[in-house]
Amino acid sequence: MSPILLLSFGFLVIGFCLAMYNIMNVLSERWDKAQESKTEKTASQFEEMFIFLDKKILLRIYLVIPFIFATIAFVLTKKWWLSGVLLAVGVIFPFWLVRFMDDRRRKKFIVQLVDGLMIMNSCLKGGLTLTQSFEVLSEEMTPPISQEVSLLNREIKMGVPLEEALIRMDKRMPSEEMTLVSSAIIVARETGGDLTKVFAKLVETIRDRLKLKELIATLTLQSRLQAIIISLLGPAFFFIVRKMRPDHFDIMWQTELGRILMIIALVLQIIGFVLIIIFGRIRI
Repeated sequence: MSPILLLSFGFLVIGFCLAMYNIMNVLSERWDKAQESKTEKTASQFEEMFIFLDKKILLRIYLVIPFIFATIAFVLTKKWWLSGVLLAVGVIFPFWLVRFMDDRRRKKFIVQLVDGLMIMNSCLKGGLTLTQSFEVLSEEMTPPISQEVSLLNREIKMGVPLEEALIRMDKRMPSEEMTLVSSAIIVARETGGDLTKVFAKLVETIRDRLKLKELIATLTLQSRLQAIIISLLGPAFFFIVRKMRPDHFDIMWQTELGRILMIIALVLQIIGFVLIIIFGRIRI
């Protein structure tokens, strides 16, 4: 090989290495920014739940959990593909956990609204003001409603109008029940209505809504179980038959028509599961 070709080849190798180095730097920067953004979002969600964690600790958790899942899968099964699957699960798991904790906290808050309104109604009948009733509520109740009402009281003491503080609380704990309570209090204060009667009516309304939601959840349980059972029948049949006759489904993998049919079956299975869940969901 001539010196010119060797020199050209050397320049190509150096250029390729430099390009790969720049690409890796760009990907690394984007990865760091993405992790930082996810960490800040998660930290803000935890702060809304009154759980205060250092962002560095959250970032380490995001980086460590996927590798823990993948390592456990490889140690138990010795299969790389399963380790890859659990690596992806480990990436999604922290977000699912935060969402689960937030949803559970919001549901508990809605249930506590009934008792909270009854306490405030008793305080108003005893001669206390609305602001004093909120202070009693924050002392008597347990989290999460005590935490949210305590924050509302601090905002009022700092000079925030009660109406604005209620709107902020509604944004922190968005639900139809909380919107109903905040709107009723604001309207009653503007029109001079009797808050004791308003609270008594709200207690009755929210209690009826909760009972109706429980009834709907019970009646739609059958459709959800049906979706799960039907979705599991296909994979269960596949694994059982494959254990008994390993070569039974070879024709599906070896022919083009078989692969197409397998893809169609998988897509229809997913569509059927989603449709059953959608049709079994009732909003009130």
